[in-house]
Amino acid sequence: MGRLAPGWRGAGVLLLAALLGLAALGLSTQHPVAPVAVSVGLLMAGLLVGWRPQAIWFLLPALLPVMSFAPWTGWTLIDESDLLVMACLAGGFVRWALDRRAGTGPVATPGRRSFVALWCLLAATLAWGVWIGFSDAGVHGSTLFRDEAALHAGHDSAWNTVRVAKSLVWGLLLGALMWAHSPAFKPAAWVARGMVAGLALVCLVVLWERGVYAGLFDFSLPYRTSAWFWEMHVGGGAIDAYLAMALPFAFWAVWTAPTAWRWAAANALMVVSVYTVLTTYSRGVYLAVLISLVFMGVSAWRLKLAPAAGAAWGRRTLGSVLLVLALEGLLVFGGGSFMADRLSRSDVDLVGRVAHWQSGVGLLQSPGDWASGLGVGRFSAHYSREVPGGGYPGRADWQRSAAGVPQLVLSGPASEGQRDGYFALTQRVDVGTAGGHRVRLRAHSGQPAQLVVSVCERHLLYEFRCQWQWVTVPVTDVSNVSDGFQEVVLAGDAFGDRSARERLRQGVLAVAPAQAGSTVRLESLELFDAGGRQLLKNSEFGAGLQHWFPMSLGYFQPWHIDNLFLDVLIERGLMGLAVFALWVLWAGTSLLKGLQRRDPLAWVMAAAVLGMLSLGSVISVTEVPRVLLILTLLMWSSGAIRGQIQDVSRCNWL
Repeated sequence: MGRLAPGWRGAGVLLLAALLGLAALGLSTQHPVAPVAVSVGLLMAGLLVGWRPQAIWFLLPALLPVMSFAPWTGWTLIDESDLLVMACLAGGFVRWALDRRAGTGPVATPGRRSFVALWCLLAATLAWGVWIGFSDAGVHGSTLFRDEAALHAGHDSAWNTVRVAKSLVWGLLLGALMWAHSPAFKPAAWVARGMVAGLALVCLVVLWERGVYAGLFDFSLPYRTSAWFWEMHVGGGAIDAYLAMALPFAFWAVWTAPTAWRWAAANALMVVSVYTVLTTYSRGVYLAVLISLVFMGVSAWRLKLAPAAGAAWGRRTLGSVLLVLALEGLLVFGGGSFMADRLSRSDVDLVGRVAHWQSGVGLLQSPGDWASGLGVGRFSAHYSREVPGGGYPGRADWQRSAAGVPQLVLSGPASEGQRDGYFALTQRVDVGTAGGHRVRLRAHSGQPAQLVVSVCERHLLYEFRCQWQWVTVPVTDVSNVSDGFQEVVLAGDAFGDRSARERLRQGVLAVAPAQAGSTVRLESLELFDAGGRQLLKNSEFGAGLQHWFPMSLGYFQPWHIDNLFLDVLIERGLMGLAVFALWVLWAGTSLLKGLQRRDPLAWVMAAAVLGMLSLGSVISVTEVPRVLLILTLLMWSSGAIRGQIQDVSRCNWL
């Protein structure tokens, strides 16, 4: 049996790879927008990783920040980033199994036993948290997988446990793969390069977003950058957390650039990265980034960490970074009133946040809750149900009527005074044609109700030019299907005199319940432009909520506790928090040893993890799968730094 065990392990790894690959391709063929392109892209990614296993550690941090098209697809349970991870894992595990069979796999590395012990602890607490989450949601056996509306389920459903847990599962599989290949492929170096590439992509998106919507140098407009982090449709700090982890890699790219042109390119990235941070107008990310950069500057001086291009270039680097911070900070703080207003409200905001934390911790009502938590992904459901005034501002649920007709059930807050009009269901539309838009819908309600329908220029949370109209919904028996259509013409801006820049703005149709306690059942919703062209996809909801995207409009507390450590405590309990602390200690110990060897990779990884942990005091990320997965990659990379000191010129970003 001992001789057969390696073969059985190899077969098990190949089976896992096959399951991941088939799942990725199967889901990609159901992609609502570009099934062929997505399938081909995943196939190429999997083949690339199978051919060059180190590619996975570059591809994931480079593409995860932009690999989501949720506003176009309507997918909220999974997105393109999950498909990418599954395809890359499939290729990586195939290569791992083949290498082991051929006897060319990597040898054991220092610290492998501690990694295995930590991995098992993380896996055990995750499995227990998922079990508690499912039990808390009342799900048992296979009933969960017979839910027709799974891909569009809300944050209070059992599927939210799956949505949160999947990134932790990907993280565990990536950790196993990283440690299998770590001696041969030096994953930390590839992750660092991928972080630089990913930050560059995010910066390009931000330049486009600011240029098209707010204006590159307009700092008075109350517009906060969100880039491609669509998870912020219910608030949160997805971009804040990402920037806290990613910006140190821009400084690392400058420091490790061996030639003048690379140094100049890295400095350009640093300039735009600082601009991106400043235009989030997030006080927490300002402080976290400042802590990271101060740490990097002080540690480089204390450790005598020489820049790749020599001491003179090191002085130029520090000077340029300080100049960038000073000039851009002066531009944002002195060029507009928005940030000054936010700073003036800091005391009030802190009091409100502390009260929010107290409400969240108050959900732990028994010794069992404190020990094991409420379950993975269950904070939102409990907060919205149990905290006075903490309910959702609205919801959109897809279901079938008694007659089997697809319906969208759109409702406002449960009671008066709970943020009326702060929730909408949206779809991206073309507003290139000037003139008024016309809406035709078929809906009914069991009580008097109204909807607000609008078409606005919008990126994510902020609207610009709009057309809108109130719609009074007919009152009928809730079991009936409405036979008649209603038509209304939207009033407002005709989108006729837009500049070339404004014509690049995305159009978004939004339909929102106008009253608390009302529920509207929509069977059909169509939008026609001035030329009579129907603009909406899936207008009768026959494909669930594909192409439809829910959005909260200014009230976000039920979805986020806004503290990483409280988030882990509430959902995973003291046991989960202890294992998380052990993970941080394990990674920190490895980074400390790397810093003692003056390893530039340990230097930047320590800054990135420090930035995220600092921001974690005011931001939670476990409910944002893509960002959590990036943090997981950094943690495993930090722990995988082993071996002798490397020459800084061999650790540069290109």
